[in-house]
Order: sequence, then C-alpha cells, then structure tokens
Amino acid sequence: MISWDLIKKHKLGIPLLWDITMVFVVLGNLALIIFDLSYLSLRPFYFHKFPEILSLYDKPILGIEPHRTTTAYTDLVDDLKYLTQLRDDEFRESQRKHTREEIYKVLTSLKSQVANEKFDALYVNFELALQIEDVQTRRKKVEEILSQLNDFFSVMEETDEITTLGELSEKYAFINRLSIETNEAKEILSIIQKMDKRMLEIVETNPFAMSGQTQFLLEIQSGIKNEYQTHKTKARDLKIRQELDPILGRDRIPSTVVAFAWFWRDQNRSLEQKIDFFNQNFREYFSLNYYRSIASDGSPVNNYLLLDAPFLFFFLAEFVLSWLLAIKNKTYIAWFLYPIYHWYDVLGLIPVVEFRFFRLVRVYKIYLMLQTNQFTKILGNDLISKTLRYYSNIIKEEISDIVTIQILTEMQNEVRSGNSLDQLVNAIDQNRSELKKVAIKNIAKSAQNPNLQALIQNLVTEVSERVSANMKPISLLPKEMQANLTKQISLTIYTAVSQATVAMATDPSGMKSIENLIDYLIDEMILVAEDPDMVKLNTNISVALIENMKKSIGEKKWLKSEIGSS
Repeated sequence: MISWDLIKKHKLGIPLLWDITMVFVVLGNLALIIFDLSYLSLRPFYFHKFPEILSLYDKPILGIEPHRTTTAYTDLVDDLKYLTQLRDDEFRESQRKHTREEIYKVLTSLKSQVANEKFDALYVNFELALQIEDVQTRRKKVEEILSQLNDFFSVMEETDEITTLGELSEKYAFINRLSIETNEAKEILSIIQKMDKRMLEIVETNPFAMSGQTQFLLEIQSGIKNEYQTHKTKARDLKIRQELDPILGRDRIPSTVVAFAWFWRDQNRSLEQKIDFFNQNFREYFSLNYYRSIASDGSPVNNYLLLDAPFLFFFLAEFVLSWLLAIKNKTYIAWFLYPIYHWYDVLGLIPVVEFRFFRLVRVYKIYLMLQTNQFTKILGNDLISKTLRYYSNIIKEEISDIVTIQILTEMQNEVRSGNSLDQLVNAIDQNRSELKKVAIKNIAKSAQNPNLQALIQNLVTEVSERVSANMKPISLLPKEMQANLTKQISLTIYTAVSQATVAMATDPSGMKSIENLIDYLIDEMILVAEDPDMVKLNTNISVALIENMKKSIGEKKWLKSEIGSS
C-alpha cells in the first residue's frame, strides 16, 4: 500500500523521481527483451490474434518475409478463387476496367523515365485503344499493344514498374480468356498442373526446415493423406500417377503430391468447396512459413538493436553519471572498482544481439533500487519487491531441489551396489583404537556416576523383590528375612560388578579385556555385513528411506505460498 505521508514528506524530489523513472524504464526494456526472445515461438499466436505485430516486427526487425515456395502455392489457390469470382459478368468487367487503369498509371510513370520514340508511339497507341467503343475490338487492341510493350521492355534493365507492367498485362489477358466459357476448364487445368509442380518442390526441398517449422509440413502431409485414404482405390491411384508422369517427369512421385493432385481434380466437390477446405485445413501452415534474410556475416538478420538503442544510450548515460558521482563521493577505494561492483549494469550494456539474454540481469538492478532507495519506503509493503523475491525463491527452490534429488539418486545407486554397509563397517574398523579409548573412558565414568548407581540400585531392588515373591519359601528362614536376604545379595552382586568394572577400566589387564571385546564385536559386524540377507535388508531399507526423502524434497512448497508472505 502506498504511503501518502511519506510522499508528502519527500515531496517527490529529483532523487525520488529519478528512481521511479529508472524502475519503469528498466521494466519497459525488460518487457521488450522478453518479447523479442519469445517472438518466434509466439509468432503463430500473434498471427491469429494480433496480425499487425507481424507487419511491424517481421521484416523491419528480423528480416522475415513470406517464403517464396509456399507463397507461390497459395497464390495459385488464390488464382483459382479469383477464377471462380470472374464467373460473374459484372465483377469480371469491373476487374478488367480496374486493370486497364492500373496499366495506364504504370505506363505514365514509365513515360517520365524512358525517352524513346518507339515507346512514345506505343504509349499513344495505348491511349487511343482505350477510347475504342466496341468492347471486343478494344480488348484485342489493348492486348496487342501490351504484348508489344512487354517485348520492348524485355531487353531493358528490370525495374519495379516494368515487373508490375508484366504482371498487370498477364492479369488482363487472363481476364479476357475467362470471358470465353470454354476457356475456364483449360485455365483450371493449367493452374492445377502448376500446383502439382509446386507441391513436388515443397515435398523435395522442405522450405519449412529453415524456419524450424518442419512439423507444419508433416501436418500438411498427414492431413491430405488421411483425406485421400478415405477415397483411394488402386485404379484411381494408378490413373493419377499416370496423369502426373508427363507433367512432373518423374518415375516415382511422392504420395503427398499424388494426394493433392487427386484433391484438386476430385469431381465430387466443386471448386469453391475445395478452396474452402484448403483454407480451413492447410492455408495457415503455408502462411506461417517464412524466409529469414541472412546478414553479411552469415547469421539471420536481427535489427533488434534499433529498438534497444534508446534504452542502451539511456542506461549508458546513467552508468557514466553514477560512476562519476561515485568517484566524486569516493564511494570506493579506487575509481576503477565501480564497474566491478556494478557488474550487472556492465552485462546489460553489451550492445550485441546475442547477449540480449544477459539484459535480464537488470531485474537485479530493479531489486536493488527497490531495496535501497526512497521508492521502496513510499511503496510501503513493496509489492514489486515481494513479487521479485517470491519468484526468486521459486527459482532457488527448484534449483536446490534438482541438485538435492540428484545427490540422493546417486546415494540410492551407491546403496543398490551393496557398498554402503561395507563402507560403514570399514569406517568403524578404521577407528578401532579411538572406539576402544572412548568405550573404556565412558565405562569407568558411567560406573562411578552416583545418579546412575542409584537408578540401577532401585532397579535391582525391584527385581529382587519380584524374584523373592516367586521363589519357593525356605523353611528355616522367615519370609521377611528371606526377602531382605535376596535384596542384600542382589545389591552386593551389583556393587561387586560395579567395582570390578571400574577396576577393569583402570587396570591394564582389564582394559585389554575390554579392547578384546570391542575387537570381537567389530569382527562380528564385518561378518554380518558380508551376509547376503543382511545386505539385501540394508539395501531395501536405505533405498526406501532415501526415496521418501526425495518425495518430500520434490514437493512444490512455493505452490502453497503467496506473494504477500514472501
């Protein structure tokens, strides 16, 4: 929660305003970096939801253009769509008129660039042809002049205007051909045969590979093959392959090419239905494919620094200013130590696209600013700082869990090898002398401990009373005397044993006996460690215990926490 009292107190001075500006500039730069790093993976999402982003970022920043091979195929599908629209007389006439106007504009532009008598004559003839009233005569005359114009420009250096003139001339001729109904079937077949060749090129060259989108080609192949499989017969497949053989000039034709050839020639669907089916199931894959331009150094074009340059200049100025202030205030022992202490700023200032990942280190700069300046105080509970701490704790927990689980897994492998029990026994065996000294020292100390002696005496008394109660009575002695006698005998035996133990622990011969006993126990442990059943039992128990530890560590504790409690 924001502390308004502190805001009034600080009165939004220059230091506070500068801190606020820095935080938001850094956050803006981080947002841009994350956007750039994730752009290619999220490009299909932007393609659907925010297509404007592609026009702003594809070619200007990353040098991305629609791939010529896949675009050529979808252009042919668009030609088929355009052909169906030209069946309408009114639409066809409007397109013809519009194309003539576009051609006239291009010729007018070329007239200002080309000084040639032949071209001037052709330009005048074109203007006169446009004024012919008879429709059929006008079409024929315009086409004739356009053919002469294209022949004239074919020997000249190609420019954008000349290329556009050729495309518009072809479009005008195409519209005129479609004015004759018998020509439609020929045009459809011509387009489909071009599509056959393009599909063969797509299958053989895989234009999706360069952009890392081969899965799109696999989706296209899988989709069309499944569709073909439901209608495929041996006779139909053979007929299509025979039809494709002279077109493609191949003995072996890929099944994907055969499936698409069948699809566009299928008589059971109208041309409009085929186009709709293609657009719904395949066009997206073709449209998402792209070609990325290559820079002079052989790497893909990346103009991200154009966007990042203002931020770099801002942070460089801030870094130099802070360095000068540190020198003036003698913050550090030597003037050159400032970049070392502010290593995160140095990483963020590297002006290389490949190093842009290191600019995420600026998150640390935000964290430090929020922890050390007035902005943190004004924010009160400091939600931003808590958020950063919350996610940093998640990262630390995940990394430590991965490392710990890996260590425990190695321990399990070691236990399964059967070496763990041997290692324990060997460790004890190697420390025999120390164990003997500790045992002798503690035996003597325990035997002389008054509290322990009192406790044992009480236990001996209790046991002797139970024994005397269960013993057969001795006829010569009264029952009470018999109980006291049993108690006294027990205590006397305990005292004698205790004294003997102390003496043994202090006497050289007694110490030797204790050492021999320890040696015997260790030797017995070694024998037990070699027993197969004992090894198997130890392995099962140890592996189960470590597995439980791994489950406990693997639990996502951060899921139960909240940002506010971080």
